[in-house]
Amino acid sequence: MRRYRVGWVIPLALFSCLVSPGKAQSVDPSRKWLEEDVVYIVTPREREVYTRLTTDKERRIFIDAFWKQRDPTPGTPRNEFREEHYRRLAYADRMFGRGTSLPGWRTDRGRIYIVLGPPKNIESYDNVPNVHPTQIWFYLGDPGLGLPTGFNVIFFKKQGLGDYVLYSPVADGPASLIADDMGAAVDNRQAAQALARYEPNLARQTLSLIPGESVPLGSASLSSANLMARIMASPLQKVEDGYAQALLRFKDVVEVEYTANYIASDASVIVARDASGVFLVHYSIEPKKISFEDAGERYEARFELNGRVTDEAGRTVFQFDKTMPLVAARDELQDIGAKAVALQDLFPLVAGRYTFDLLLKNPASKEFTSFTAKIAVPHDAPAGLGMTSLLLGYGAESKTPGRDRTAFQFGDKQVLAQSRKSFAAKDTMILFSQVLGPAGNFRSPSSVRLVFMKDDQVVLSREAAWPAGGPGPEVFATQSLAGFAPGYYDVEASLVGPDGRTLCAAKEDFEISGFPEIPRPLILSAVLPDAGREHLLYVTGLQLLATGDPKGAAERLAQAYGAGPRLPGYALGYARALLLLQDFAKAKEVLTPLAVPGIEPPGEVLALLGQACQGLGEYSEAVTRYADFLARFGMNLDVLNGLGTCYYRLGNVEEAVKAWTKSLELNPGQDGVRALLESLKKK
Repeated sequence: MRRYRVGWVIPLALFSCLVSPGKAQSVDPSRKWLEEDVVYIVTPREREVYTRLTTDKERRIFIDAFWKQRDPTPGTPRNEFREEHYRRLAYADRMFGRGTSLPGWRTDRGRIYIVLGPPKNIESYDNVPNVHPTQIWFYLGDPGLGLPTGFNVIFFKKQGLGDYVLYSPVADGPASLIADDMGAAVDNRQAAQALARYEPNLARQTLSLIPGESVPLGSASLSSANLMARIMASPLQKVEDGYAQALLRFKDVVEVEYTANYIASDASVIVARDASGVFLVHYSIEPKKISFEDAGERYEARFELNGRVTDEAGRTVFQFDKTMPLVAARDELQDIGAKAVALQDLFPLVAGRYTFDLLLKNPASKEFTSFTAKIAVPHDAPAGLGMTSLLLGYGAESKTPGRDRTAFQFGDKQVLAQSRKSFAAKDTMILFSQVLGPAGNFRSPSSVRLVFMKDDQVVLSREAAWPAGGPGPEVFATQSLAGFAPGYYDVEASLVGPDGRTLCAAKEDFEISGFPEIPRPLILSAVLPDAGREHLLYVTGLQLLATGDPKGAAERLAQAYGAGPRLPGYALGYARALLLLQDFAKAKEVLTPLAVPGIEPPGEVLALLGQACQGLGEYSEAVTRYADFLARFGMNLDVLNGLGTCYYRLGNVEEAVKAWTKSLELNPGQDGVRALLESLKKK
């Protein structure tokens, strides 16, 4: 099977605090790897995630992913980066721990050696009269990591004592290298002149760590001060550490073989109201790379999406699993690789504030990516005017309203949007937002104002007439970007009243690229089937159940059930809400037609029928329903407890004890059931 793959700075003082010398202390084995082995190369995000892991298995998986993220030759048995790192660590311990109470990896020379590796050249000044022992290590740097092409790292023995420590032209200066009495009394100019008499070559290199940099005598090199911070940050810039947060959030659903194959992605989310009045969450995720499986005459990729929506209390309100396939002919592969792929989808959601987590896996390559977004769904009838998030698109396509819907489709238009919001000057931007609020507020004469700003300066401002309409009108505007200079912009769309007052507004940022054309992704969009409004009511009714609102859930689920009373899903959802409201008679009425003799009903039908009968005091029928469930579908904690209660109500204590005993075997932590059994044994 072949597969085809289509600076920041850490202050030196803060870095030193993490590994500051001091009395050696024992390290918890679970933290030794973090605090010793990788202390110089782990990113803050990786560190934070590792400390939140709770089991040895989770830590082993994380460590494996950590090294594989840095593997220069993935897919081969060796990990050259890991081998080189531990070689440096061992060398530092062996060579730089001599004559000091610290292990070699904690010394300044050990730290630099682990981060940068062996220097290209070392100059030693150990026996220069009137000069403290000094070493100059010369390195070739990588400009891509913010390092100069060549630079020095200088170490010296402070006051001629102890181990070598890092030298700073700014914090220490040439005077710190002079051993005679005048070293403490002179300024940098005098010290540099004196050092030049003792050792001219050393003196030239103490004013700046960057060879060739012109620094006036007596001045400090700010470039040298920044260089040390860039050196310490350099190994942290070599890895995309987003995988760490993804592992933490999805550790229960990401298989081990995926953990080392995290890929970055862009994502965007917008909430908009459907014509039926239900709010839909539209989202797009765009992986940075795609791997295809060679299937002979074509190439295939199969994307598995796992979505989870949780409320502010941490309850799961909605979740889904779906697959989106992509098939490409051989001559299409290169074109797809150049365009990238945007996977888009939508789902209904009830009012509230949520966290939306999406996990995307590609089984062909064992790669995964993810995103997390905070989303807010407004109530059906907000008291005042408001606008949904502003969606910026690079085009639009006509759609037939009333049929199956796709993501970012609003009425008869689908907005073509890219998560990065990058445009070329020749593009025409599409701007979309919905205005929410009481219907009467939309009927007064008003206009839509568009204001484009760059560097807090207005670049363009224009107004367009606002079309009169019913509740929930939309802003759907276009704007040519011709004449916009490359750079970063903000655009605000606002609804303006007849008196010129801004009634509501939405704002978004975007980029005008210097490139003449922006490659647009191939859009792979899931479809929300046109199953009628009742399907949306059913899904959102279940969401209200999950949020603890059985009354609101029952209202929606009753409507869905009324449109499809023979659909088991609709009946079960409605019955669950009725049971929470203790309307046992209605719940039994809804469920009974699903338990037809000769046709095996879903297990949940029997369990819920048992609960309904139990609530009505019809214990004999409840026992029949519960026993039927256990015979067909096996042990279930709630069913066993309900069965025991019904037997007890019927006076059959022996069978009640049997049911509750089996329940305790399934879950020994039921203190109430255990206490009840013990009290029965005493009678």
